Amino acid sequence: MTDQQTKIGFVGGGNMTQAIVGGLLTAGHNAARLRVSDPSATQLQRIRNLDPDIAVGADNTATLADVDVLVLAVKPQLIDDVLTGLHDAPRPADLLVMSIAAGVTLRTLSKLMTPTRAIVRAMPNQPALVGAGMSVLTATAATSTPQRGLAQYVAAATGQAEWIEDERLMDAVTAVSGSGPAYFYLLMELLEEGAIRMGLPPQLARVLARQTAFGAGCVAAKSDLESSALRASVTSKGGTTAAALAAFDAAGIRDIVERALRAARDRSIELGTRD
Repeated sequence: MTDQQTKIGFVGGGNMTQAIVGGLLTAGHNAARLRVSDPSATQLQRIRNLDPDIAVGADNTATLADVDVLVLAVKPQLIDDVLTGLHDAPRPADLLVMSIAAGVTLRTLSKLMTPTRAIVRAMPNQPALVGAGMSVLTATAATSTPQRGLAQYVAAATGQAEWIEDERLMDAVTAVSGSGPAYFYLLMELLEEGAIRMGLPPQLARVLARQTAFGAGCVAAKSDLESSALRASVTSKGGTTAAALAAFDAAGIRDIVERALRAARDRSIELGTRD
């Protein structure tokens, strides 16, 4: 069976599921091999709009019973109730469970999904909504190489996917890529505000900030250079960029970013302490 014929079910039909399903369809996945369950008729209609051949419904147990891969795409605070409801439901013996619920550890998932042993935890991020996401995955020891390949296939439907073996690093991943888009949005917001205060029209300020961010991201994504080298390539000695970067350094930007990342990581650890 090819990856495109794998039966994949989703519990939760929100934005991230819609992004993954859309990515899978673009990659050529057979829509009839996809199933989504959600209590919201509105969300299910959005899934139908992607392809009418996708099976949808409100019954999570029906989704679990008839798939090779089950993607848990619900809010972390709902995961206990959802998995408790699935605990005694029939399921394939070789089922792979893949969770994108932030902060929910493999240990928690293993306890709630007994007897399923092949479990992958993934941390995607918001740019997955436009096919430019970054996902990091980790798995239980019982997850086979082919099952890891299936998880990679699902995660890569919305962008790039990488693996870590030490799950404890997932809190750092959350701080960098999970929360990271907001940091760049903040910088764009500050650039817009500063441009307006210097007299630029608001619409132009917005275009300048966003297109510059987009362009810099594209250059970085296509370059083998270190980020520091890319920065240096735009910085002439004694020039305008050098003056701006000196102001950043004087304000302690490196320490600010370090403290921000550690704050996000520590909060991620706190959210996962229920184990």
